[in-house]
Amino acid sequence: MSDPRKFDSEIIIDAHDRWIFRETEITQEDILKYFRANLHQNEKGVYIENVFGELRENGYLTLNGYPCHITKVISDNSELKFYANDGKIFPFSTIAIYQTDNGNLIGINPIQDKIKYRFNWNAATDFAEFFVEEGEKSFLKVGNLHMEIPIYSETIEVPLPKDYI
Repeated sequence: MSDPRKFDSEIIIDAHDRWIFRETEITQEDILKYFRANLHQNEKGVYIENVFGELRENGYLTLNGYPCHITKVISDNSELKFYANDGKIFPFSTIAIYQTDNGNLIGINPIQDKIKYRFNWNAATDFAEFFVEEGEKSFLKVGNLHMEIPIYSETIEVPLPKDYI
Protein backbone atom coordinates (compact mmCIF):
# COMPACT_ATOMS: atom_id res chain seq x y z
CA MET A 1 0.00 0.00 0.00
CA SER A 2 1.28 3.47 -0.85
CA ASP A 3 2.11 6.25 1.60
CA PRO A 4 -1.02 8.21 2.40
CA ARG A 5 -1.75 11.60 0.88
CA LYS A 6 -1.84 14.05 3.81
CA PHE A 7 -3.85 17.26 3.85
CA ASP A 8 -6.02 19.68 5.83
CA SER A 9 -9.51 18.13 5.83
CA GLU A 10 -10.94 21.58 6.68
CA ILE A 11 -12.96 19.90 9.43
CA ILE A 12 -13.05 21.53 12.85
CA ILE A 13 -14.56 20.00 15.97
CA ASP A 14 -15.88 23.10 17.71
CA ALA A 15 -16.15 23.77 21.44
CA HIS A 16 -19.70 22.34 21.38
CA ASP A 17 -18.45 19.05 19.83
CA ARG A 18 -19.99 19.84 16.45
CA TRP A 19 -18.21 18.69 13.30
CA ILE A 20 -17.85 21.73 11.04
CA PHE A 21 -16.72 21.67 7.39
CA ARG A 22 -16.22 25.07 5.74
CA GLU A 23 -18.51 26.77 8.28
CA THR A 24 -21.31 24.20 7.81
CA GLU A 25 -22.18 21.63 10.46
CA ILE A 26 -21.99 18.00 9.37
CA THR A 27 -25.18 16.35 10.64
CA GLN A 28 -25.48 13.12 8.62
CA GLU A 29 -25.06 10.34 11.20
CA ASP A 30 -23.64 7.81 8.73
CA ILE A 31 -20.88 10.23 7.72
CA LEU A 32 -20.11 11.14 11.35
CA LYS A 33 -20.04 7.44 12.27
CA TYR A 34 -17.53 6.78 9.46
CA PHE A 35 -15.35 9.75 10.45
CA ARG A 36 -15.33 8.79 14.15
CA ALA A 37 -14.55 5.13 13.41
CA ASN A 38 -11.56 6.18 11.28
CA LEU A 39 -9.98 8.74 13.62
CA HIS A 40 -6.30 8.20 14.31
CA GLN A 41 -3.43 10.21 15.68
CA ASN A 42 0.27 10.58 15.21
CA GLU A 43 2.92 13.03 16.40
CA LYS A 44 1.51 15.73 14.08
CA GLY A 45 -2.13 15.59 15.16
CA VAL A 46 -5.48 13.87 14.67
CA TYR A 47 -6.69 12.72 11.27
CA ILE A 48 -9.40 10.75 9.48
CA GLU A 49 -7.93 7.89 7.49
CA ASN A 50 -9.68 7.08 4.22
CA VAL A 51 -8.74 4.01 2.21
CA PHE A 52 -9.80 3.54 -1.41
CA GLY A 53 -8.30 0.28 -2.72
CA GLU A 54 -4.55 0.92 -2.88
CA LEU A 55 -4.93 4.65 -2.15
CA ARG A 56 -4.89 6.10 1.36
CA GLU A 57 -5.35 9.62 2.60
CA ASN A 58 -5.07 11.25 6.01
CA GLY A 59 -7.21 14.35 6.45
CA TYR A 60 -6.08 16.28 9.52
CA LEU A 61 -8.59 17.97 11.85
CA THR A 62 -8.60 20.84 14.30
CA LEU A 63 -10.02 19.77 17.67
CA ASN A 64 -11.50 22.48 19.86
CA GLY A 65 -13.98 20.03 21.41
CA TYR A 66 -14.54 16.31 21.78
CA PRO A 67 -14.86 14.37 18.50
CA CYS A 68 -16.25 11.29 20.24
CA HIS A 69 -18.49 10.61 23.20
CA ILE A 70 -18.93 7.84 25.72
CA THR A 71 -22.62 6.98 25.27
CA LYS A 72 -23.14 4.09 27.69
CA VAL A 73 -21.50 2.61 30.78
CA ILE A 74 -22.25 -1.00 31.74
CA SER A 75 -21.04 -3.04 34.70
CA ASP A 76 -20.28 -6.52 33.39
CA ASN A 77 -19.15 -9.06 36.02
CA SER A 78 -17.89 -6.23 38.26
CA GLU A 79 -15.90 -4.64 35.41
CA LEU A 80 -17.02 -1.37 33.88
CA LYS A 81 -17.22 -1.11 30.10
CA PHE A 82 -17.46 2.22 28.31
CA TYR A 83 -19.24 2.30 24.94
CA ALA A 84 -18.35 5.12 22.55
CA ASN A 85 -20.06 6.56 19.49
CA ASP A 86 -17.04 5.64 17.34
CA GLY A 87 -17.90 1.96 17.79
CA LYS A 88 -15.21 1.27 20.38
CA ILE A 89 -15.81 -0.46 23.72
CA PHE A 90 -13.28 0.35 26.41
CA PRO A 91 -12.86 -1.95 29.42
CA PHE A 92 -12.11 0.13 32.51
CA SER A 93 -8.48 -1.02 32.48
CA THR A 94 -7.92 0.66 29.08
CA ILE A 95 -9.31 4.14 29.73
CA ALA A 96 -8.40 6.89 32.18
CA ILE A 97 -11.36 8.79 33.63
CA TYR A 98 -11.08 12.48 34.49
CA GLN A 99 -13.33 15.32 35.52
CA THR A 100 -12.90 18.70 33.86
CA ASP A 101 -12.94 22.05 35.64
CA ASN A 102 -16.52 22.59 34.45
CA GLY A 103 -17.73 19.19 35.73
CA ASN A 104 -17.67 17.13 32.54
CA LEU A 105 -16.50 13.55 32.73
CA ILE A 106 -14.01 12.56 30.05
CA GLY A 107 -12.22 9.38 29.09
CA ILE A 108 -8.78 9.11 27.54
CA ASN A 109 -7.32 5.97 26.02
CA PRO A 110 -3.54 6.22 26.64
CA ILE A 111 -2.86 4.63 23.23
CA GLN A 112 -4.60 7.53 21.43
CA ASP A 113 -4.43 10.27 24.04
CA LYS A 114 -5.14 13.17 21.66
CA ILE A 115 -8.63 11.79 20.96
CA LYS A 116 -10.61 12.50 24.11
CA TYR A 117 -14.12 11.22 24.85
CA ARG A 118 -16.73 13.31 26.67
CA PHE A 119 -19.43 11.41 28.56
CA ASN A 120 -22.87 12.28 27.19
CA TRP A 121 -25.86 12.68 29.51
CA ASN A 122 -26.91 9.00 29.27
CA ALA A 123 -23.41 7.72 30.04
CA ALA A 124 -23.00 10.16 32.93
CA THR A 125 -26.32 8.88 34.32
CA ASP A 126 -25.13 5.26 33.93
CA PHE A 127 -21.86 6.18 35.64
CA ALA A 128 -23.57 7.97 38.54
CA GLU A 129 -23.99 4.78 40.60
CA PHE A 130 -20.18 4.40 40.67
CA PHE A 131 -19.48 8.09 41.26
CA VAL A 132 -19.09 9.28 44.86
CA GLU A 133 -18.43 12.84 46.03
CA GLU A 134 -16.63 13.36 49.31
CA GLY A 135 -16.13 17.00 50.16
CA GLU A 136 -14.62 18.65 47.11
CA LYS A 137 -13.26 15.43 45.61
CA SER A 138 -14.91 12.85 43.38
CA PHE A 139 -14.25 9.12 43.54
CA LEU A 140 -14.97 6.05 41.49
CA LYS A 141 -16.25 3.15 43.57
CA VAL A 142 -16.57 -0.24 41.88
CA GLY A 143 -16.48 -3.32 44.11
CA ASN A 144 -13.37 -2.99 46.30
CA LEU A 145 -11.91 -0.24 44.12
CA HIS A 146 -12.19 3.27 45.56
CA MET A 147 -10.11 5.78 43.61
CA GLU A 148 -10.11 9.53 43.19
CA ILE A 149 -11.18 10.88 39.80
CA PRO A 150 -8.53 13.47 38.98
CA ILE A 151 -9.24 16.89 37.52
CA TYR A 152 -8.04 17.18 33.92
CA SER A 153 -6.29 20.52 33.64
CA GLU A 154 -4.55 20.13 30.27
CA THR A 155 -6.00 21.46 27.05
CA ILE A 156 -8.36 19.29 25.02
CA GLU A 157 -7.50 21.22 21.88
CA VAL A 158 -5.41 19.64 19.14
CA PRO A 159 -4.33 22.11 16.46
CA LEU A 160 -4.01 21.46 12.76
CA PRO A 161 -0.40 20.42 12.02
CA LYS A 162 1.81 23.39 11.12
CA ASP A 163 2.41 21.85 7.66
CA TYR A 164 -1.19 22.71 6.72
CA ILE A 165 -1.68 26.15 8.29
